[in-house]
Amino acid sequence: MPSASRVLISAAGGGKTTRVVDQALASDKGVTALVTYTRNNVREIQIKASARTRAIPPNIEVISWYTFLLRELARPYRSAVHKRRIEGIHWVEGKSVPFIPEFKTNAHYFLDGGRIYSDKIAKFVCECNRKSNGAVMRRLKQRFNHIIIDEVQDMAAYDLDVLEMILQADIPMTLVGDHRQAILSTNNSPKNKKFSGPAILQKFELWKKKGLLEVDYETHTHRCNQEIADLGDSFFPNDKKTVSKNKIITGHDGIFLVASSDVDEYMQRFSPQVLRFSVKTSCGEHDAMNFGEAKGLTFPRVLIFPHVSAKSWLASGKLSHVEKSAAKMYVGVTRARYSVAFVYDGKTCGISAERWVKS
Repeated sequence: MPSASRVLISAAGGGKTTRVVDQALASDKGVTALVTYTRNNVREIQIKASARTRAIPPNIEVISWYTFLLRELARPYRSAVHKRRIEGIHWVEGKSVPFIPEFKTNAHYFLDGGRIYSDKIAKFVCECNRKSNGAVMRRLKQRFNHIIIDEVQDMAAYDLDVLEMILQADIPMTLVGDHRQAILSTNNSPKNKKFSGPAILQKFELWKKKGLLEVDYETHTHRCNQEIADLGDSFFPNDKKTVSKNKIITGHDGIFLVASSDVDEYMQRFSPQVLRFSVKTSCGEHDAMNFGEAKGLTFPRVLIFPHVSAKSWLASGKLSHVEKSAAKMYVGVTRARYSVAFVYDGKTCGISAERWVKS
């Protein structure tokens, strides 16, 4: 019997967020949790939902992943592991107290006994469920008829264990995302490291083999024209190819190379959004946005100032040069509807691109 849960892998510009909002609004049975990683994504979902209905219905709860972990999973049965109330989350960039063993519960999970470390909360949830003989999941099943996880590619470490625990509890879930856009991470713990980033697709396939969910792929994009979609696909050559539904022709469409001496003229002519890999990449006087900041956004055109490895890729066409930054490169180029241009002065180019020359 097919599982009631599924993961939908959708290409950039495929309408993932619109899909999860429409699915949630169509639900009239019980309470639906619509969960996403960042607060920016929460706001985006709320805006899209408000555009379709005057107010978000009371049977839909739009919440961030960490709010979901804290409110719905960690606090209700925390007494199975920890006696004090959890006051909140203490955010850590790396790994919290790596040398304090698990049996020292208070110090391992908490700062001052009240605030739980952000990289430990999912692990704490798993322990609470184990020590309460599954009470955490039984409560969750009573709370929600359906759980939708947006941007699922961002899940990592013990967060993946929490998702598997929910699937095993037979709580219907819809997971939506794009493994090629896995540039953020909910957790920096080494747990499940082999499934981090784009490799999360392997975890989905394992869940499918266990009968926990179905895996579906949608390969169309409403945003990028075919040339841009093809460029995005080139960073993941073994994946399914994207088909563009953007048939608009503007007269300046596709992939271009712009000499550094021509950048000002190009900016005046086409007004692209300037993108870069990180702040380490100099963009002169131009107001630039990092690839990570641009995730989820759409622009008519983008102009990319390539970082060092991207320059090598432009020169040779060899993916090995951008293997470690493939996901960010994919995000960067797929922000555009009509044209992607690279600032590049090299005499030879290893990718399919047209040299733009000011007239």
